[in-house]
Amino acid sequence: MTLDQAPVGVPVHVTHADLEPALARRLAELGVRDGRTVTPLHRTSGGGRVVAVDDTRVALAKAVLRRIEVVAP
Repeated sequence: MTLDQAPVGVPVHVTHADLEPALARRLAELGVRDGRTVTPLHRTSGGGRVVAVDDTRVALAKAVLRRIEVVAP
């Protein structure tokens, strides 16, 4: 499943992100990268979502969420 399909409040593991190198690098700096656990939080008005990575909250656009594959632990 992709990150936009993950249920709210359920931690998931990032398995693959099909993103442009610069965006992939920036998200990796924020903790959203292969092998990490993220927890989807509430949706934003534009269809995006806020995700929790450790103690950090990251807002992601819907187009980005659809390109990040995750699995439930």
